[in-house]
Amino acid sequence: MRHIKKSLMKFVALLFFLSASYAYGGAYVMAVNTQPSGNQAVTTMEIIAWTEEEGIPNPCYGSSRCYVGPDVFYKNGNKPGMYGSCIGAGACLDDANRYSTTAEVMRAYKRKLGIPFRTTFTIISGDADCVGLYYSKQISSGYGSAQQFPNSTCGKLPPKNQNCSISVPSEIAYGALKASDVNNATRSITGQVKCALKGDFRLEGFSTGREAKIYLDSNRQMYSTLQINGWEAMDGVSFKAKGRDQPENFTLTSILRTITPPKAGKYEGIAVVLLSYH
Repeated sequence: MRHIKKSLMKFVALLFFLSASYAYGGAYVMAVNTQPSGNQAVTTMEIIAWTEEEGIPNPCYGSSRCYVGPDVFYKNGNKPGMYGSCIGAGACLDDANRYSTTAEVMRAYKRKLGIPFRTTFTIISGDADCVGLYYSKQISSGYGSAQQFPNSTCGKLPPKNQNCSISVPSEIAYGALKASDVNNATRSITGQVKCALKGDFRLEGFSTGREAKIYLDSNRQMYSTLQINGWEAMDGVSFKAKGRDQPENFTLTSILRTITPPKAGKYEGIAVVLLSYH
């Protein structure tokens, strides 16, 4: 970037957005649909992002075998066997035992399958409570002994026959700004949620590391915070779905902050807008 008159420096700020219907751990997964199939069910989901902090131990490091991948937890309390996702769909990392940390597992998964990654596989029944990221030292065609991946959560599945979609513009572009105009610079975009049935849902917005501050530079000197309809996005905002795929609009606002005066250049960050069900 070049200096402009009066030695005012310009920079370009750009905030990219991912949208998802569920989150587990540092991975963000969108459930596409789940359909009954005889006594079982077939589910489709897409992992759209995954981050991990460095240094967290991998619980199955050094074992003879370890699988890591998506699956569901059942309402009867049984754990998944991971046969459908790992064997049927090939949606798992099957040598996770080689890696000493969860961050290494994440990188190996991305090398093998890529992110984003969409997969369809059979689950034991549609009577599942939530979707999560699991690891297991052995595969079972029935219920099994898979455990949730460290620091992960199990995202609640939608009610029966409920299907919601969320759409958000892929970016907020601030364009070129003077250094003196950075703090409190604000831009807004409009997102939309559609649901097949009436019901309650919640929207949140945060960084890929699930923090309120979305840093736009490697030195963490410039960041954005998000608001949804004027409320802090990290805290979440509740909505009521109208049903029949009637759109529910919301306003997503980005507010820039700097800790030190910015230098000329290009600044980028990635945020996640998450939809979850009550």
